Amino acid sequence: MKYLVAPDKYKGSFDASVASEIIKEAIIEVDKSAEVFQLPLADGGEGTLTALSKIFGAKIEEVEVNDPLFRKIKSRIGFFEDKAIIEMAECSGLLLLKDEERNPLYTTTYGVGELIKYAISKKVKEIIIGIGGSATNDAGVGMLNSLGMKFLDENGNELKPIGQNLVKIKKIDDSEFLKDVLKIKFTVLCDVTNPLYGENGAAYVFAPQKGADENAVKLLDMGLRNFANVAKEYLGKDLSLSSGAGAAGGLGFALLAFLNAQYVSGIDYILSASNAEEHVKWADIIITGEGRFDRQSLSGKSTIGIARLGAKFGKMVIVISGSIDCPFEEYSKEGITSIFSIVDMASSLDRCLKEAPRLLKETTKSIVNLILRAKKL
Repeated sequence: MKYLVAPDKYKGSFDASVASEIIKEAIIEVDKSAEVFQLPLADGGEGTLTALSKIFGAKIEEVEVNDPLFRKIKSRIGFFEDKAIIEMAECSGLLLLKDEERNPLYTTTYGVGELIKYAISKKVKEIIIGIGGSATNDAGVGMLNSLGMKFLDENGNELKPIGQNLVKIKKIDDSEFLKDVLKIKFTVLCDVTNPLYGENGAAYVFAPQKGADENAVKLLDMGLRNFANVAKEYLGKDLSLSSGAGAAGGLGFALLAFLNAQYVSGIDYILSASNAEEHVKWADIIITGEGRFDRQSLSGKSTIGIARLGAKFGKMVIVISGSIDCPFEEYSKEGITSIFSIVDMASSLDRCLKEAPRLLKETTKSIVNLILRAKKL
């Protein structure tokens, strides 16, 4: 049997590469004659840098930048040919913060701009940037501020580039803006289609997941609306309602409007770059998975991307997930044969996260054993 092992990350437990190794090991223990090809996936969020670096053979470097709360950390960036790979979650990601630190009123994308500056210093011509997993709702002003752009209040005072201050911005000062950034091609990996503001915008849809309460959400949305107006006056165009402008707390808007970025589907980009279609054709069975499979997974996550590709060639597609919240009728029509949860009993989330490697391995072994038994019937 030929198995294509193509999982995404299991958030809170391990990344896609580790998940891939666990699943492969389990398959070989049960089916010693199995052929296994590993294809760890990502969709623009956590794990994108690792996945693309493996695909392109990129060299990874570490750079000191600011985290979402302006603390110095080491963040990774990849280089290949004349291109750089940036994963915003590496410097402005939610997982960099403790639960009690999460509040998008005070977080920034400043570190993203620092990584961009470093990439420019290496003379790259294109920056591929995955913008999933953010801790921010600053409309990308942190990134732009790091690149030299200043944001002023009604008295001409420079504002700290955080979500809370968006509502105070009255003027943009680009006198120190790094103009070389406009020579770079930006390819943004993202599957979010939300506009910048409004009931479907960055604040109302995503800020609560990042620690914002009801009052904070209202203030952030007001700030996004205000910044959209200031940006419209500065740029002479309005891209605030563009598809994806609300991604990563509005970082998508800043990339689109100020840096002329091009958006592409994260999972489609990675599947194409990794030659996934040929690997799917080769396989008898595809095993994928992620930490939680729900309706949001159907809107463009890695698991559904590889599942649809498997369905195209009539392959069996099995999803192994930490938890499941999606009816059979919805996932089966997307090409998924079956979904299995690795949770073995009613227990705490902490226990499940700690036990995830063992649970994933044991579940995979049970699935492979079932497949082999069915094959003999």
